[in-house]
Amino acid sequence: MGLEGKTALVTGGSRGIGRAIAKALAAKGAMVIVNYNGSKQAAEQAVAEIEAAGGTAMACGCSVADPQAVEAMIKEIIAKQGRLDILVNNAGITRDNLILKMKEEDFDAVLDTNLKGTFHTCRYAARQMLKQKSG
Repeated sequence: MGLEGKTALVTGGSRGIGRAIAKALAAKGAMVIVNYNGSKQAAEQAVAEIEAAGGTAMACGCSVADPQAVEAMIKEIIAKQGRLDILVNNAGITRDNLILKMKEEDFDAVLDTNLKGTFHTCRYAARQMLKQKSG
């Protein structure tokens, strides 16, 4: 298998590519945290699929655009799992429109999730990984 004893966080792990990544990591033996922002039901279904295939997973809701929520999520993962070894920054949103019709709030939402979300999760995950001397 290869990832036994490892804990992986997949942001945006409830659907699409994130879900496939979560399932692949679990199939390799990792305990996977399926992060979601929109659909708790989709995340719980992903967890159920992982568990049905013999893996371990849990769903964790959090907007990666919110630094306090990310910090709380990482702390919860550490409290429950004792470690965090793998971070997959997959969360992303689109608010496509012609530039003349795009609202600044939509543009900000994309930047906050797709760019700053990656920064937030890396920053808080790195603290634990440095403490562990691995990740």
